[in-house]
Parts: sequence; C-alpha cells; structure tokens
Amino acid sequence: MELSKSNVIFDQEAHTYQLCGVPLSGITGVIERQLFPRKYDNIPKYILDNAAQRGRFIHEQIELADTLGIVPPCDEAKNYLEKIKKEGLTVEESEYLVSDNEHYASSIDKVFRKDETTFHLGDIKTTYKLDKESVRWQLSIYAYFFELQNVGAKVERLFGIWLRGKIADIVDVERIPNEIIVNLLACDLTGTQFINPYALPEKKGDLPAKYQDMEQAIFEIDGQAKFWADKKKELIEGVMKEMVAAGVYNWKSDNIQFIRKKDGIRNDFDKKAFEKDHSDLYKKYLKETPVVGSVTLKVS
Repeated sequence: MELSKSNVIFDQEAHTYQLCGVPLSGITGVIERQLFPRKYDNIPKYILDNAAQRGRFIHEQIELADTLGIVPPCDEAKNYLEKIKKEGLTVEESEYLVSDNEHYASSIDKVFRKDETTFHLGDIKTTYKLDKESVRWQLSIYAYFFELQNVGAKVERLFGIWLRGKIADIVDVERIPNEIIVNLLACDLTGTQFINPYALPEKKGDLPAKYQDMEQAIFEIDGQAKFWADKKKELIEGVMKEMVAAGVYNWKSDNIQFIRKKDGIRNDFDKKAFEKDHSDLYKKYLKETPVVGSVTLKVS
C-alpha cells in the first residue's frame, strides 16, 4: 500500500501546523500540557536552545542521508545509518505528517516499512538521557494518527532512536492502547486534566525538593559540559596534528592562541613505591594540610 499524504501545511521555521487556514496543535504541546508539564521548568533557556539547535542539525543530516544518500558529516548521523542497516530497517518516509484533520498534527521522524501493510515508527532523540516514557506517549499518539490516516495499515513496532556522540541505540517502547490516547486528546481539547494511568510514583529520597525539581536541568548541564569538553578535545587534537605538520609551536588570532609544547620526558616521584619500600621515612615527612570540603556530582 502507498501511504496517504496529509493536506496539513507545516511551517518549519515557525513550527506550526495549518489545515485550510485553521491552526492545529502539535503533539509535543499535548504531552507537555497533559503529561509532563514541569519537565523543563528549571532548565536554563540557553541550554534548551543549544540542545534544540544541535538536535535540528542532526535531524537534518539524517534526513539528507536517507533521502539523497549523502554521507553525513556528524557522528550521530553516521551511527544512525550503521544502526538501521544492522537492524535491517527500510526507511519509507522521513518527517511524515499525520493528523486527525481537525485538531492535531505532527511529523513522525521515521517510518520504516516491514511489508505491504505493516510499518514501524521511530523517533530520533539526541538528549543526554533518553526519556522512554515520553517517547512511548509520543509514538503511541503517532501510531494512532498513522492508522487513522492510512486505513488498513498496521503499526507493529515503536522505538526511540537515541543518538548522542558515540551512543547509537534503538530502544523499543510498548504501545499505549488507542482508547487511552483518545481519552488524552479529549481531555486536552476540553481543558480537562488527564489522569495518567501509567504515572510513576514520586521518587522518595533525602534530596531537598528544590534540587529534585532541578534534576532534569542538572542532567542537561552535565551532559552539555561533557559533550563540549569532548568537542574541545577533538579540536585541540586536530590543531596539534596541523601544527606538527607545519612545524610551528605557536598560532595566535584575535581571540585565541594555540601553544604547542615540545616532546620531552618528565620525571615523576613514585609516592606509592616509596611508601611501600620506606614506610617509616614516608610517615616522618607526612604533613597535614587543611582541605576545604566539597560536593561531588555523580550522574547515573
């Protein structure tokens, strides 16, 4: 079967949907309003903007690779191609528009064909931590609209495509029944708060509430710090190779300067070996030094 094309018009720059001049709501808004309203409350705007910009770039590179066969420059897109090849997935559509043609519309990142009437839906995520529950709701709503729009089609599998640096993983999620999706959308239309039957119990712990509320922000900040630290390391290693090839030890511009150190040998004192061989002498020269207390952050 051939997939039906929606008459909905999507404005990519404004990220809005319209049908015959009537604005429609996106699915992301429904999820934020009804299911996870405080998810991004404590994340600074600049972090959200940076993450969104990076996510858009990766999405664009993947779409070009899928539609035009262009070899992508970023690791995430390359890893995506390797992953779907290994999984034996065949891309049918990218950014496939689905809608109920009345109130809601959205674009499915990837539609994969299994056979004549069976399809898989995938959503690309580039976040530091994959929110499986959010992906589950998003793809379940997409599956409901997809089958409405394509009578006779069956969505067999839903999965998040998690791409971040060297991470390339396909994470299957369980589909939420259509009757629950219908109830969710009905509540959103009437302004009624939807009661999530799959809501997880609140986490209990000894962390003060204000820091629990900042948990997602901490995840994102820590993730961005690691991401840019890795990028800085890659950049410096590249510059090092160029400087060696050019035979120079100093490059300077208006804002930055690269200084290359010459190769050499450093003599280090083996403290552990000395303590083992001369424990009494080692203790004689130990000196107590005040240390300021600190907090270590561990992100799981």
